[in-house]
Amino acid sequence: MMTTDLMNSVSETCDRKTRAWLQPAVWFGASFLLLALGGWLTSLGLGEWYDELDFPPYQPPGWAFTPAWVAILSLLAWATLRISRSGGAEIARELPIAYFLYGVQFALNVGWSLLFFALRRPDAALWEIIVLDCVLLGMIFTYRRIDRAAGWMLVPYFAWLLFATAINAWIAIHNGPFPL
Repeated sequence: MMTTDLMNSVSETCDRKTRAWLQPAVWFGASFLLLALGGWLTSLGLGEWYDELDFPPYQPPGWAFTPAWVAILSLLAWATLRISRSGGAEIARELPIAYFLYGVQFALNVGWSLLFFALRRPDAALWEIIVLDCVLLGMIFTYRRIDRAAGWMLVPYFAWLLFATAINAWIAIHNGPFPL
């Protein structure tokens, strides 16, 4: 009996210790992967095609994008870590929704870079980023129901995404039509 209790206690302690480092590694690792995939897909579209596009007057300089995305995706990782460490019966119902929205957001974010840069289709990317805007808004409200601070951590991402949507729309309108 005492041996079983001791083994259960050791097992629970190991599980807590494993989760303590595994959860941050997963969420920050996912953000790093998203940043790397986005950067790689972006690099596929840079060059003559991109240089010849007409850009909006409010387009930030190229160097601003990487630090902005590093900050945004770090906040996303931190917010997701916060909700993953939350507890309670009501939160247990919300977490699968939050994780689903996270996955959809991840796929849409990568998909936008693929459409806009690699496939050179800012027009299709515009429709895709509008869906991403809606998914991220859903994430903000879902994360907020789980952890108020986590929801607020996604607001800079949403603001940047709306700005990116405006840039994308300007480029699509002023440079189209784009060949299939």
